[in-house]
Amino acid sequence: MPVTLPEPHQKKSSCTTILLIDDDQRDLIYWSDAVRKLGKNYTVLTALDRKSALAICKDRTVDCVLLDLDMPESGFDLLLELVPDPKHPKIAVLILTRLVYPTLCEIAKLHGAQGWCVKRDTSAEQLDNAIQEAVVSINSRQ
Repeated sequence: MPVTLPEPHQKKSSCTTILLIDDDQRDLIYWSDAVRKLGKNYTVLTALDRKSALAICKDRTVDCVLLDLDMPESGFDLLLELVPDPKHPKIAVLILTRLVYPTLCEIAKLHGAQGWCVKRDTSAEQLDNAIQEAVVSINSRQ
């Protein structure tokens, strides 16, 4: 007899708010358009820097952050502000970067990032899967 597992905890709202943080205007436009075109019920917000990103997180409920680490202000510092307790993260943070350093990936995950996507190797569909997995993972912990 097959075992039926309970479905993962779902938020009451069917809309997922995603904040994309990247200092490169072209990448910001490209990836925000790519996420919007997925046809999902995503609200996509954008920020070019740490200050505006933190202001958005303060004023809005953000379900998932797509964070570029390679910015003039340290993306790692911003990761630590977004996820002060890596063992109990309250927000899903995915790294979306051009950096291809496996060590940085592991360090980011140790500090609360849910995943690591290299821009040149990631399709919109792969990013969508990573977003969904990260949000479900955070929601199941709460």
